[in-house]
Amino acid sequence: MAEGDEDLPRDAKIVKSLLKSMGVEDYEPRVIHQFLELWYRYVVDVLTDAQVYSEHAGKNTIDCDDVKLAVQSKVNSSFSQPPAREVG
Repeated sequence: MAEGDEDLPRDAKIVKSLLKSMGVEDYEPRVIHQFLELWYRYVVDVLTDAQVYSEHAGKNTIDCDDVKLAVQSKVNSSFSQPPAREVG
């Protein structure tokens, strides 16, 4: 473990571990905070959408299907498929 890692929150340690596993060795410390902010924002957005889907279905609590639907909705709106390659 790098010097000062014992003071980091668990989620920050996970981000550092992910960066290291991807071969990223050199980065500014604020990169970890930026990833955490993005991560938290994404989770809040997904759970908020899941709550809306759950309420629309007349349920009192969010279930796994609501979360799956919310994640799929995010994937569909955030990522697009590349255009088909014309084979001629």
